[in-house]
Amino acid sequence: MNKNNEEHDPGIQGEQKEYTIIVNAREKTWNKKEISYQEVIELAFGSYSSDENIVYTVTFSRGPESHHEGSMVKGDSVRVKNGMIFNVTQTNKS
Repeated sequence: MNKNNEEHDPGIQGEQKEYTIIVNAREKTWNKKEISYQEVIELAFGSYSSDENIVYTVTFSRGPESHHEGSMVKGDSVRVKNGMIFNVTQTNKS
């Protein structure tokens, strides 16, 4: 019975899981069940710029069945799955 309770408690399973994701062709380790738009950018470039002249494009594939592929915009988060691929580009409007 305790085993069933542990399997359904998100605090026990989700906190300790490590995911291997690919960001701009580089393998990264992620330890949360979700990743935000800003966090993906920080993994790709080391930081996130709030400069209005910088535009980021974030796409992903090999995600969970419920959201296998797509794009992200500021404020979005997606569930993470092992082997998930993120592509991030940065452009300057000027």
